[in-house]
Amino acid sequence: MQALTGREGNQANTIAEEEEMLRGESVPLNDGDQYYELPPAGQADEHKTEQSVERALFSQLVKKAPGPDTQLFGAIRLLWKWDKTSIVGLTKAADRTGRSPAIWKRPRGAVIRKAGMEDYTKLKSYRTMSLLSCMGKFDEKVVAEQLSDEAERRALLSDGQFGSRMKRLAIDAVATMVDRAHAPWKEDNITGVLLLDIKAAFPSIARGRLIHSMKAKKIEEDLKQWTESCLSERTVVMEIEGNV
Repeated sequence: MQALTGREGNQANTIAEEEEMLRGESVPLNDGDQYYELPPAGQADEHKTEQSVERALFSQLVKKAPGPDTQLFGAIRLLWKWDKTSIVGLTKAADRTGRSPAIWKRPRGAVIRKAGMEDYTKLKSYRTMSLLSCMGKFDEKVVAEQLSDEAERRALLSDGQFGSRMKRLAIDAVATMVDRAHAPWKEDNITGVLLLDIKAAFPSIARGRLIHSMKAKKIEEDLKQWTESCLSERTVVMEIEGNV
């Protein structure tokens, strides 16, 4: 890799400097987090069923790249056929103990070039693909479904929020916007649309604020514990052109 130039004009000339610059861009540290108390245990594991765990597992693509453990979803599906009880028990234990295993929180950050960029000495010409353990992805999918179900059931989300929601796809929002634009056009009025591009697509999370928000919305205590654990003590192994 050539010497990199950061967004503020600073340069990285060694592998160590490049790694630090790319890591800061891809997985920035959050120094302004809030202090909070860890919630007590709850009964979130009781809401997990064999069907919900199976649905989360088989909704994953078998060709997804594995993390450092090199274990693919295809292998986990084979295990499901032989011993689904152990897999369900493992996901239930994660909720019951409020712990996300450390081995599932250690992704491999593969740095790749963005296609079609003119200058590959610029930091913005690269992106980092976070390759997480398939078991980690699977466990997060199960919990995400639990949180989504509770949010929809208790109407915790705004009616204007689309994307990643059942029966509220982003394409539905586009269709609604186009329909609203057509109405004034028929009356020869001018309609404007403002589109915003959010920088860096939220590469970090204020863990304290998230836990406080979950507490305010009375989310199940075990799910708050698991979320705190999932977002704590995460590490990443950066891989830059074969250098780990």
